[in-house]
Amino acid sequence: MNVSNYIKVKDGGIDARLDVFFYENDGFMIAFAPALDLMGYGKTVDDAKASFEIVIEDFFEYSLENNTLIKYLEKMGWTRQVKRSAFVSPLPTDMIRRNKRFKDILNHKDFNKQSVPFSR
Repeated sequence: MNVSNYIKVKDGGIDARLDVFFYENDGFMIAFAPALDLMGYGKTVDDAKASFEIVIEDFFEYSLENNTLIKYLEKMGWTRQVKRSAFVSPLPTDMIRRNKRFKDILNHKDFNKQSVPFSR
């Protein structure tokens, strides 16, 4: 499984790409980004994606305003790559080990993975 997760913080803005897993759970579509442990949901994939976009926007807005982004990324296992001027997520094996929900999705759900860009 190839991971393309990165987050660049520049001039108070964000440029990011996150692997988001879409799957059905109890009649709802879930959009889940294991690298940040964030999710959105809705009746359709488009609804789940829209919900996730609100969640990620709120996450970045809050963490930038409160200077908690770097601490949270480090807690989640992200590392800073000076050469790329970006943070990169942990390897999938590390995310699986840390996140029971992610492990369950990979083992028990039909899912579709999309690499989703975000900028603000």
